[in-house]
Amino acid sequence: MLMQRFLTAWLLVAIACCATAPQAQAWGLTAHAILAQAAMAHLPKDLPAFLQTDGAKREMVYLQAEEDRLKIGEADEAAWTREWTTDHYIDLRLNGRIGDVMSISALPPTREGFDEALLGAPKPVDPYGVGFLPYAILEGYEQVRSDFGLWRLAAAAADRLSGPARRPADAEVAERERLTIHDIGIFSHFVGDGSQPLHVTVHYNGWGKYPNPNGFSESTAIHDEWEDAFVDRSLSANDVIPLVGPVRVLPKIPMADIERYLEASNAEVVPFYELEKAGAFVLSDGTSAEHRKGVRFTAMRLAAGSQMLDSLILTAWRTSVGMKPSD
Repeated sequence: MLMQRFLTAWLLVAIACCATAPQAQAWGLTAHAILAQAAMAHLPKDLPAFLQTDGAKREMVYLQAEEDRLKIGEADEAAWTREWTTDHYIDLRLNGRIGDVMSISALPPTREGFDEALLGAPKPVDPYGVGFLPYAILEGYEQVRSDFGLWRLAAAAADRLSGPARRPADAEVAERERLTIHDIGIFSHFVGDGSQPLHVTVHYNGWGKYPNPNGFSESTAIHDEWEDAFVDRSLSANDVIPLVGPVRVLPKIPMADIERYLEASNAEVVPFYELEKAGAFVLSDGTSAEHRKGVRFTAMRLAAGSQMLDSLILTAWRTSVGMKPSD
């Protein structure tokens, strides 16, 4: 009952934020909040106690959408816009390929390698044109893993002290906890983006200028209408929480799991367009069979994001044992 009140309160906060939110979000502020709420409801119990508090969970829910709230200016106002906005998506073909260069299942291990492979192909591909979402997820995970390692070192140092000498060490532990909560919240946004099929496809805003034998929508409003208006009116965290799958410990470098995660989202692009064509995402009183299918489809995608987020957090925690500062 306490968790339900917590989730309801934070969903209301997210909806209030959406009233003034800019368009073209990845998911929308409400959807990101729902995804985070579902992840918090399934947060593994063996994570450290400072992550289990209501205050920490509220902060991580709020920060899930922070990378979209920052989209408040014109596209050319900030020097870092070209770098930052491309972290929110990866443009895949339906066969999972990035142009004619590589498959999502065989990405280079680093962002630099990705750039070099695309630019060095017989038909060069601009990496900024296809996006960097897999690397945003991986790099965020690695930062959180380092956060956990630093927290472990700070906590161990504090435990060796007592009395007045311990106060600075305890302050260091508290600062590491604050930074870890913040970094999880920020990184979680990109994990959430990866569960949105329209953020892992060339068909991201209507089917576009591609062969379209099934007559799928070419409306450039379809993206926002689904992830914002439909979610705001039709879903809550209670639709998603029961659908979140079991949390798993992944390999220390989870690139292959990130690839499979994005590949699974890409596989839902055609089902999304089929549902849209059938009217599943039309705002209504919610009683039609088509509308219920649209709710279920959307909830399943958000649940997939919640499961992946919890799995990456747990993996970062488990694999941070024994980490030491580099020379």
